[in-house]
Amino acid sequence: MTKPASSNIVELALRENPGRRQLVNKLFDHHARALRTFLLGRSARRDEIEDLVQELFMRLMAVQRLEEKMAAGTGSNRSYLLTMANNLMVDRQRKERVRNAHAEAQRDVGCEQIDDRSPERILAVQLELEAIRAVVLDLPPHWRAVLVLQRFHNMTYEDIALNLGVTKTQAENYMRRALRKLRKARRKIEAEGERS
Repeated sequence: MTKPASSNIVELALRENPGRRQLVNKLFDHHARALRTFLLGRSARRDEIEDLVQELFMRLMAVQRLEEKMAAGTGSNRSYLLTMANNLMVDRQRKERVRNAHAEAQRDVGCEQIDDRSPERILAVQLELEAIRAVVLDLPPHWRAVLVLQRFHNMTYEDIALNLGVTKTQAENYMRRALRKLRKARRKIEAEGERS
């Protein structure tokens, strides 16, 4: 039975180049202390430094042509690793800002939803619905029928025309007039609401 192919990039890198783990372990032995000090200086919390170092070395395992990049002297290797550590911290801070902004937006949305459900707002919406209902009931019968059949029963204008015994053009005109009257009534209701 064959082993399933792994999608883990670290395992793939190790499989392609078995000397990589040895190189990464050597880099870890030589530079882990400097990386920890660097991360502390970048305001990383002490309890997350080991996780950051591990994440850094996991990323290092996935770097393409790592052996070529690390062939230079120790100083350039350390610079490369410190640059990676810096990028890791920048990524973490960016993600944290995004998470915080998202959490704050969710809190704001939650507050707005609570405000929308206040007794005053519920009463205002109920009064608005009653006013619109009164306008719909006051529409001429053909206008009201076209509005209800098209908006609430999803009928086409052809079907509405057949049901009402009018032409398709007449049904469309009834709908236009009904919507115009509803928009006018809605503007009037909103204006009265702003005045009160």
